[in-house]
Amino acid sequence: MKASGSAPAVHVRRAGQWAMGAAVLTIGLIAYGAWVRVSGAGLGCPDWPLCEGVIVPELEGATAIEFGHRVYAGVTMLATAVAAWYAFRGRTVDGQVSRLILWALAAILVQAVLGGITVLTELHGMVRLAHLTFSLLTLALLTVGALRALGAPRAALPGVRRTRALLVATAFVVLLGGWIVGTNASAACPTLPLCDGSIGLEALFLHTLHRVGASALVLTFFLTAWQVWRRGGLGLPFYLCLAAGLFTAAQFPVGILSMVIGLRPELRVIHLALAALLWWVAVIHFTLALRPRPR
Repeated sequence: MKASGSAPAVHVRRAGQWAMGAAVLTIGLIAYGAWVRVSGAGLGCPDWPLCEGVIVPELEGATAIEFGHRVYAGVTMLATAVAAWYAFRGRTVDGQVSRLILWALAAILVQAVLGGITVLTELHGMVRLAHLTFSLLTLALLTVGALRALGAPRAALPGVRRTRALLVATAFVVLLGGWIVGTNASAACPTLPLCDGSIGLEALFLHTLHRVGASALVLTFFLTAWQVWRRGGLGLPFYLCLAAGLFTAAQFPVGILSMVIGLRPELRVIHLALAALLWWVAVIHFTLALRPRPR
């Protein structure tokens, strides 16, 4: 391995910094995508990769919102590409960082293509779900690569098995919500705590599973935070579990308020933004649990 001050090692650190910045941008991109959807601007640019047949259209109404999303996505891809370039140059120091961030670049390119297919298929629900899936994958790969490149500290508690289970459960609950949106069933269950049975079987199943899964997830995060506090005090693992629990719990008042006052666009954007933050924290905790013990 090269010395810590060598050029390849500097490239690895810069790759980590750019990857972390791109991860933050990806969270914003996910929230922006939700705004495009709920504002009805998904077809503001009815063609792809151009917008209304030109590179820069007249920026008005839905066209401005959708074109802004494409510009934001381009900036995020550029940041990811810079991170990948630095990671590749530092591959002799840490080849794993190079592979992770290069995979992140590939994932965000697939995400962009899926965005185009979403437009060309006139906002097909399952294509939108695939688009969200690759957004979360891009965020995860960027985060894991950044934490490794920056030499993030190890978080031993509550252990690899528990953090992996929480990560899988988080992905399941978040993507289940995306499935509900993709099937246009968001407003199908306006009753609490469960659906009243007057809706279709698929919507009943999806909403019930999503609510039960989210409830179990928030309880597990808070229980895990308490157990970590008992064993290790107020350290980084405790704060990660607590943050995940709070992001999950915050979804409930947003969802209830949506039922009371209707599915307002800003509430739906907040809902997905919180889900993205929850996923990010779960990825961070699992990654730190995998870090090797300090010598």
